[in-house]
Amino acid sequence: MLFNPRSLNNKVNDVMGLIDDKDITIASICETWLDDDCNATTSIIKSHGYSVLHEFRKDMRGGGVGVIFKSGLPVVQFNLNKTFQSFESIAVCIRTDKTKIILVTLYRTGALTSTFSHELDELLSEISTKSDDFIIAGDLNVHFENTSGVEKQCLDIFTSYGMEKIVHEPTHIGGGCLDQVFLFSLNKSVNY
Repeated sequence: MLFNPRSLNNKVNDVMGLIDDKDITIASICETWLDDDCNATTSIIKSHGYSVLHEFRKDMRGGGVGVIFKSGLPVVQFNLNKTFQSFESIAVCIRTDKTKIILVTLYRTGALTSTFSHELDELLSEISTKSDDFIIAGDLNVHFENTSGVEKQCLDIFTSYGMEKIVHEPTHIGGGCLDQVFLFSLNKSVNY
């Protein structure tokens, strides 16, 4: 599940209510707007029986990415080899009896340039060698419905790694699939 609440701080009860109602095991969160590791928002998440890992902006307000997951689920933060300039990210590794899954939550703002597509390729190159199952979820702010330019280049990069685009309906009030989930799995017995 992917959420983009544009500040988890003032919507944590709504988000956790939906997570509880749908019995969601793990969720990617974009635009968390969290500012430290021990605040009232993370306490509310924990009171619902969930844990949270997140990366917050240290130099300005807003942004931030996180992963909320059921406490006890074998989830650990996965350290990427590079810090990317064109997007915020957090990567986690989920171990199951059948596989190891890498989940990367991304948040990209600003103008869409070839820097993003280059860094996206670097990210996918790294995680594709670390696991047979990986997911990219986030507010990529890329109009994947466009069939030219950097938008097409980004989609082509995902496709070159065998990733399947999951979201096909508009996710933004102005149209477009800006929030997206891409999935790759060699293990066809894993049910996402």
